[in-house]
Amino acid sequence: MITDKVTATVSTKGRFSTTLPLVLTSLANQTLKPYRLIIYDDNDVMEDLRENEIYRNIFTLLNRMNINWEVKPGQRKGQIWNHQQALTDTTSEFIWRLDDDNIMETNTLSELYTHIHTDPKIGAVGPLILDPKADIGNKLASNKIEDIFLGMNIQWRDISTRSFIDVDHLQGSTFLFRKEAGKHGYDLKLSKVGHREETIFTYEMVRAGWKLVVLTGVKTWHMRYGAGGIRSNNQIKQFQDDEAIFMEYIKKWNIKTKQIKVIPLDSGIGDHYAFRAALPDIKEKNKNAKLIIGACYPAVFEGEEGIEVISIADCAAFVKVSEFNIYAWMDHNNWKKTLTEAYKAAYAS
Repeated sequence: MITDKVTATVSTKGRFSTTLPLVLTSLANQTLKPYRLIIYDDNDVMEDLRENEIYRNIFTLLNRMNINWEVKPGQRKGQIWNHQQALTDTTSEFIWRLDDDNIMETNTLSELYTHIHTDPKIGAVGPLILDPKADIGNKLASNKIEDIFLGMNIQWRDISTRSFIDVDHLQGSTFLFRKEAGKHGYDLKLSKVGHREETIFTYEMVRAGWKLVVLTGVKTWHMRYGAGGIRSNNQIKQFQDDEAIFMEYIKKWNIKTKQIKVIPLDSGIGDHYAFRAALPDIKEKNKNAKLIIGACYPAVFEGEEGIEVISIADCAAFVKVSEFNIYAWMDHNNWKKTLTEAYKAAYAS
């Protein structure tokens, strides 16, 4: 089944022989297919993919599926420029953004389109975006804009139950959006890596009155590949520059972001009770932060207000647990007082 309401766009660089064929194959296998596909070739030297046997097969398959495809030269300034170009090149009501390392399950577009098409207030809807090599799901995951520095996104949790979650921003690489909702465009001051570009683009939709939704139970696999895409020798500097731009947005939006304090307790139950005795001082010291305790014995903290208790395994998504050994700290500081006093000194002084 084809919908003439959706154009799919892919910006690609350095991945013709790695992940891009997987993306296009998963696109062809969608139960609901876009009527048009635009591939933006951001490579320094443009290649005629019709001369490549793999792509001849893929393009023939797309033709048989009645998907109109074209390969266009990219701006060669980073994929955000190609996303901006797509706003001009497309005439359809909806744009389905795809990265060149996204593998979509067959029902992805059908589910996203059904939800956004039936609610005219929705500006964009995103699926779960999962790395098959990593499990970074966490119950603290949030797409509230004030939690942006938590570093845990609902879209990265492997949630099998189908549900709709209203969010403030979409942080993943792929989503379906209403072209009208994206008319404000992208911030082209960002570097080639485009750090935070999805958050900026989609939160501006919210500020304009649109709704954003994450659709759980619908999965796109992020086949991270070490070469191509945004990879470059000066990537760290580009991320830093983009983060500085993003901080200006945070100020402009008047967002009061939440500070996070994570304390792992990879220790015995007695140590947990000693830590709880120190909690009043620790909470007072960190009263302006969200206090997260990674516990081996969560029951010790039942009834304790003002903290969030998670498992040690989940805590590892935030910090390197081995660096928070209280006994190593006591030895280093030649500690002579109680364990509770040590926790106070380590975390409340």
